[in-house]
Amino acid sequence: MNKVKLYRLVLLLSIISNLVVGVIIFVSPDSFTSFAGQPNAFPDTWPRHWGAQLWAINFLYLPGYRDPLKHRWPNWTGIVIRLSFALFFFSQGDGFVPMGIWDGVSGLLLLFTYLPVVRNAASTGSSRVSVT
Repeated sequence: MNKVKLYRLVLLLSIISNLVVGVIIFVSPDSFTSFAGQPNAFPDTWPRHWGAQLWAINFLYLPGYRDPLKHRWPNWTGIVIRLSFALFFFSQGDGFVPMGIWDGVSGLLLLFTYLPVVRNAASTGSSRVSVT
């Protein structure tokens, strides 16, 4: 598997898992707050909104998925966002630690699979993706 395919696979798995979590939060916000060890949200509009935002944010990553070299900004910002959220969740403690672990691991996997893509492009002078 080449570097671009590996990065795109990791990004796709990250996007899909976030979309699934977004649906769970939107449809059943109390199940999410229970998982996080928090009281049920009132009003439940806030977690539902966050679930919908997960969808919106992850759709913004699609251009970077389609062509990771042409659309670098969504890839770099996605990595920084995940790592920043990991630090935020760790700072909150309690039931937020699992979310910090998820965002941290996801961010690091994306970083470690994206760096070789960018470095390879820099060494070959390429700005277009070849997925073959």
